Amino acid sequence: MPDGLQIRELPDGGKEFVLDDPALSFIRIDDQSRLQFGDTEMVIGIPFTLEIDGQVHHLDPHRWEALGPIIGLYPGTMRWLWTTVDGELTAVFEGGAKMVVNPDSASKAWSVGHVYCMPGVSA
Repeated sequence: MPDGLQIRELPDGGKEFVLDDPALSFIRIDDQSRLQFGDTEMVIGIPFTLEIDGQVHHLDPHRWEALGPIIGLYPGTMRWLWTTVDGELTAVFEGGAKMVVNPDSASKAWSVGHVYCMPGVSA
């Protein structure tokens, strides 16, 4: 695929994203939080949770001063990335960090490559 992403259907109706290159290339922060894995970009546009070493951080892409914990993902490697049928995105990294982005009724919550979680619509 052009963006380095394969999608597998899960038994419960969710989707698993298989990255051609699971190594985190870089993190970019602007009006969203962006994580690059080879040719695939994961974009987060709303508040999300990030658990690192047992500590849960409630982060918001629009509160740049509080996004420090996301830097702890670099360098890192994605172990598993999936979305539920309801649109909740979960990313688990090799080091054990876990990120969860819930769908949002008013905003585009997240995207992985060419797959988006649009407002009020499951992925």
